Amino acid sequence: MVADTLVYHPTVTKLITFIDSTPKREKSFRLLAYLSRFLAFYAERKGYSLETIKLFANLKQHFTFIRKGLRFLKPLNHLQAASKFYDNKLLDPVLQSTSIISNLGYAGYLTLDSITWFKMLGIIDTKKFPTVSKWASRFWLLALLAGIVNSLHIITSLTSQKSSTKDEDEKVDTKAIESKLYKAKRKLVWHLLDSFICLNTLDILHFTEGDIGLAGIITSVMGLKDLWESTP
Repeated sequence: MVADTLVYHPTVTKLITFIDSTPKREKSFRLLAYLSRFLAFYAERKGYSLETIKLFANLKQHFTFIRKGLRFLKPLNHLQAASKFYDNKLLDPVLQSTSIISNLGYAGYLTLDSITWFKMLGIIDTKKFPTVSKWASRFWLLALLAGIVNSLHIITSLTSQKSSTKDEDEKVDTKAIESKLYKAKRKLVWHLLDSFICLNTLDILHFTEGDIGLAGIITSVMGLKDLWESTP
């Protein structure tokens, strides 16, 4: 009876559905990679043994390697999304252009990231394309900057729309606007934190591995939360 209760429990069923998806697994490994990165820094700062520090550093490398494999061919998703945004002539011009740039940026980033994965696999000589990681990060930053502009435009538009809504009959609309405003602000914070990571990767900022790891943990949890809520 206890086993049946666990097996058929709605949360267990949802968890099984959740992990039976490549994007959700990839995001889970992202969280583990950044958590390992943070713990490696923390262990070193607190004077833990070299073996413990190496353990977390190696875990980070392994989780990152798995993530890259799970993201193989993902650029196609973003190319298709960019095409759909381009064809949507009814969309706000700023939202349309930023969405196209963002998806093209992610497509470029993930394509170059696949080359890094091939190098890790030994399919491509590690001495070839020495700047591929740098260019991948530049494309990622381009996508994030486009996302920031997109979020700021949505926030500005919704704030203006909210201030012009005063009638009692429009209370329902106000609640809908507030919900959209919250999502846009949350997305902005998400993009800013990922930009912080990317800027450190490009050596534009010079924060610690712990700071980068913590930022990655936060955005990973945000992404997993969205995916969990969308799981039936």
